[in-house]
Amino acid sequence: MKNKTLRKFIKDEKAISEEFTTLPALSIVMVGFTLFLLLITNTYNAYETRIDTIEKYTTADFIATKITNPDCSFIKEGGIVSIPLLNNHESKDMLHTLKEEYKKSGIEFIIRIEWDDKYIDFPENLSDDVYNRIAVSKEIGVYLNEAQTKPGKLTVILWSVKNF
Repeated sequence: MKNKTLRKFIKDEKAISEEFTTLPALSIVMVGFTLFLLLITNTYNAYETRIDTIEKYTTADFIATKITNPDCSFIKEGGIVSIPLLNNHESKDMLHTLKEEYKKSGIEFIIRIEWDDKYIDFPENLSDDVYNRIAVSKEIGVYLNEAQTKPGKLTVILWSVKNF
């Protein structure tokens, strides 16, 4: 009698569980969900990077506009930047003060004046270990001395620094 009930139990197909056939489908769903999350994360990171870059460009443009303002100590009439005035202590102190204000926000910058094939960096030279720089340039006249005023560019080079 035991054999009959055992055979009924073995041959009864209504009670068979096929859990192992759902595992491949579940793994495909999990891989798809993981790829979806990675896609969302990458999109968010790209968005944050672009917003940060736009903010840096805006800041660099604001600094360039502030420096080329006619009220600035080294800008002559007609919007011409004067190299002799830029080299004096008053202008260097003004640039250092401006740099310190932005350094509190994690931003460092220099100003580069270019004409012909020459350039000068203010208030100090750009170091080689600076990465992810943003540059904004404006066409401007460069006053070298009483006899020479050349066309050139004023460039603000900006980068992020970590505050500790």
